[in-house]
Amino acid sequence: MNDVTKGLTISASVLPTAQLRRGLTRLSPNHLMELVTRLCLFKAERWGRRALFYEQHRDYFPRLSAGRFVNRCRALEARYRALAELIFLLPTDDRLVPVRAAAMRRT
Repeated sequence: MNDVTKGLTISASVLPTAQLRRGLTRLSPNHLMELVTRLCLFKAERWGRRALFYEQHRDYFPRLSAGRFVNRCRALEARYRALAELIFLLPTDDRLVPVRAAAMRRT
């Protein structure tokens, strides 16, 4: 099954699905915490860019730039950065453990 859209060819995979399933690996808890940290940093940067945008374009958005919106954006940026820092500083022993592993230890 080949589809041609705007010069891009997309074809179905030629690998059997059994090979793909064998290649799947579960993410480690440390990897998940790293992803959460990156997401928090991304959100912090996004709120910071939004505040900066409205501050730079005060002429076009006078109500948003003069109101509490920019202050709220800065507060959210600070909170997301603090959350990312807190998650990053957690010791590896205190990080999340998969539920199955915890359940298996009890039995």
